[in-house]
Amino acid sequence: MKILLACVGKLRSAPLRKVCDEYLARLQRYGPCEVLETKPAKAKDPAAAAREESAGLLAALSAGDKVWVLDERGTQETSPGVAKRLGELENRSAKRLAVLLGGAYGLDDAARARADWVWSLSKGTFAHELCRAVALEQLYRARTIQRGEPYHHGGT
Repeated sequence: MKILLACVGKLRSAPLRKVCDEYLARLQRYGPCEVLETKPAKAKDPAAAAREESAGLLAALSAGDKVWVLDERGTQETSPGVAKRLGELENRSAKRLAVLLGGAYGLDDAARARADWVWSLSKGTFAHELCRAVALEQLYRARTIQRGEPYHHGGT
């Protein structure tokens, strides 16, 4: 199953880009995975920006994609739980998982409505650029858990 992480904007921080590139390369050892960067909104109003950016991310989807949306209002999951969810998609012969990550103002209701799962990385709020690194790391960790590799040392 291919994984697409669709994000709003380019990473401005060189050290953060290095971290993201490292986890993307690790994740690609387990199958096709790519990061797509869409254009940030020109709108200054937060609701309008979220709508505009959500539309850009949704335009990148294919009809058969399984979609996970990263959103603070979503469900938190353990790393083994993320691994289980990935495995369930593979068992159902999903062709591609698209993980959507909005910009500074998040995503709108249309993006959340398209989601098969709304995933919250934390009860805390993080910069959306940092969320990209955390999401890539969690997807990589999930792959290692699926294969029983020693990267993950946590419990359930």
